[in-house]
Amino acid sequence: MTARSDEERARPGARVQRKLPSSRVLATALGLGGLLLASAAHADDLQQFELGKTRFDTGQYDEAATRFADMLNPAHAPCDSMPSGVTGGCRLTDPALIERARTLHAASLVALKRETEADAQIETILRQNPGFTPDPAVFPEEVIDRFTVVRARLRGELEAAAAKKAEEDRQRRLKSQRSKQDEQRWIQALIKAASEERVVVKNSRWVGAIPFGVGQFQNGDKRLGWVFAVGEAALGATSIATAEVFAYYSRLDPRALTSESRQALAQNQQTAALINRFAFGLWAAMTVTGVVQAQIAFVPEHVTVRQRPVPERPKRSSALQVAPTFAVGSGLGLGVVGRF
Repeated sequence: MTARSDEERARPGARVQRKLPSSRVLATALGLGGLLLASAAHADDLQQFELGKTRFDTGQYDEAATRFADMLNPAHAPCDSMPSGVTGGCRLTDPALIERARTLHAASLVALKRETEADAQIETILRQNPGFTPDPAVFPEEVIDRFTVVRARLRGELEAAAAKKAEEDRQRRLKSQRSKQDEQRWIQALIKAASEERVVVKNSRWVGAIPFGVGQFQNGDKRLGWVFAVGEAALGATSIATAEVFAYYSRLDPRALTSESRQALAQNQQTAALINRFAFGLWAAMTVTGVVQAQIAFVPEHVTVRQRPVPERPKRSSALQVAPTFAVGSGLGLGVVGRF
């Protein structure tokens, strides 16, 4: 495939293994250990994958291509549904292993000079993962070049797919944000409803018949209530005061007064009596008007809102949560993920 030695062309996996640093070997071992501890479905997938990878590593590209095509065939049953020990005739279900198997399948086809079939596998990989790039430390230059050629041919399609995905992600974020806002408004409405108590007060028509604006105050019309209260109080006070003045003048003995003083006394009595009658008439008219108005505008009940305490929202826990993770991509890895 390249100008390298015959041994390298025959055993590309062995060439790569000699270049792996000790830390990468350790990470691979840890990742493999994590995979072996995974579910039974992934263990069967890994077994099938390793059977094909072993053929690829030993340079048996024709058999490797056959095995990878077999485990990528959607018509086959999942490997986890097959009896233990089956070495073929089932398909992979683990997404990471599927991507790795397709990459090795394409590399096997490139080694066999079956570029058209290899391109079809590479196109599938890039359409599912536009950012995928084979590891130069694992795959020979011919495979890297093949990915470059196919990527260039699909550039327009991949860019359109990337733009579509970016727009979908944006719409998803907006939808999530709107959902959070709706939930927050709902929570605020619940808090408001829980913090307020409606109190219904029944009104009485007998109370509405009391003068001095009492009926208006009961109906909730405070402005009109103050008008009747102040107006009736002022007119009533005027009527009472003029009645006292008239009584005072009436107690005076006209015989002890001069003629001019008697005339002035008579005039003052007439004035006090006139003002008294006028004030009392207005007071009576205003009182009747207030009672009638209160009955016409009678409000059967009033609803008031009374605040009540609401328990504080519990604080989020800040405790650190750590969980182990493992990944299968162009290499195997084991790690941890934390949340706080």
